[in-house]
Amino acid sequence: MKILDKSTLRQTLRDKRRAVDSETRTRDAEHAAEYLEKSALFQASAHIACYFSTKEEFDSNAIIQLIFKHNKKCYLPALHSTEKKLLFARYQPNDPLEENRYRISQPLPHAETISAEELNLVFLPLVSFDLQGHRLGMGAGFYDRTFAFKKSPRTSCHLMGLAYSFQETESLPYDEWDIKLDSVLTEKGITLFHSL
Repeated sequence: MKILDKSTLRQTLRDKRRAVDSETRTRDAEHAAEYLEKSALFQASAHIACYFSTKEEFDSNAIIQLIFKHNKKCYLPALHSTEKKLLFARYQPNDPLEENRYRISQPLPHAETISAEELNLVFLPLVSFDLQGHRLGMGAGFYDRTFAFKKSPRTSCHLMGLAYSFQETESLPYDEWDIKLDSVLTEKGITLFHSL
């Protein structure tokens, strides 16, 4: 099977995501949250990072609400002011947010932050994934640079992609600097890619 290049895959899968109607989007998000709530990984995690999804991405709001429901600490990614990496800032219900240059909501600059290494569970947006744990993002590389420490040594920080099941691709092209996912959560459940 021919492996499509990253830009072609991004366009194809983003078009498919945009075609998901609002009812399906909400239902799938709720199903994913139900699977997550039952998982031992979620139950054991105290510091969890998520993100506010764009209209075309898998809806992350049900995950954020689940974190609050279980009184776990929720963090959101924020762009670093000087480095091309992400900071993770504490987020609580009704905290004020601001839009970054990509028009994505993030906590205000004075919010309490945590190092990426201290996070127990991190949800990552993605355009596509394969069953080897490769992730195709939007191409800016923020998550890859932020979690480069995952290459070596191995840490307990678990990276979980959040996606529709149709975003699975048989085999994704990847570069040596790309960080692999530990698992992915879809409306059909959690798939682990390798043992921790």
